[in-house]
Amino acid sequence: MRIAVFCNEDRMLQVCDNLSKDYQIMICNEETDYENQPAYDAIVFPIKGVYENGMIDFLDKKIQLPDSFFQRQKKECIYFCGMKNEYLERLPQAKIYYMQEEKVIRDNAILTAEGVLHELINCVRKSIYDITIDIIGYGQCGKVIYQMLKNLQLNVRVIRRDCKLEDDFIPLSAWNNCGDVLVHTATGSILDKERIQSWKNKPIIIDIATPDVIDIKTAKEEGIVVLKAKNLPGRFASISAGNIIADFIRETLLNEK
Repeated sequence: MRIAVFCNEDRMLQVCDNLSKDYQIMICNEETDYENQPAYDAIVFPIKGVYENGMIDFLDKKIQLPDSFFQRQKKECIYFCGMKNEYLERLPQAKIYYMQEEKVIRDNAILTAEGVLHELINCVRKSIYDITIDIIGYGQCGKVIYQMLKNLQLNVRVIRRDCKLEDDFIPLSAWNNCGDVLVHTATGSILDKERIQSWKNKPIIIDIATPDVIDIKTAKEEGIVVLKAKNLPGRFASISAGNIIADFIRETLLNEK
């Protein structure tokens, strides 16, 4: 089986290395001649996939993928991409969005928690045992982050929209005094202007949520630092993150046979 992998970061290079044990792999990068590529059985696109104008991000520049590259692919070819992508959705081939698969989400949550710990240590000038950490949201990542920090015996609380006020859990309606560091995992608008202005202390916010729902303008006016912590698995554990993607692709291809 012949597979093309777009390598725009270390994580995707690891996908290549992993899959090359079982498949014929073509590495696609800035230097690839996309006008003369063959047909593939599967193509692995980067996390964000292809932009609306047919461009793909690489480290140093963007590359325009010609229409001929896609026209040459068989209908049986499978497109793997991190997130749902409008450009790919218009094409007739099957699409599988690996970053939206439950197993990949679950495995990546562990790497995300490790990345949060790294950011946490670097963002304060105190021992992490001398601060209070509030985790906002309790989804897949929030749960794993809480468990990891709790296992380290840190002073950590979980802020949820709806929960009982007990142990480390605080309902949003009862969250009056924020901690020293907030780990923001929620997808809804919780850290709005009114809430941010109500705080007596000035926390550091580590934002790992995909949508931008924090009122950054108000936070800046209040002297609050917001760290947008993107792509933690790829930044701090690229080999493990790449293996998670590659193992999912391999399992999917085996099941397709």
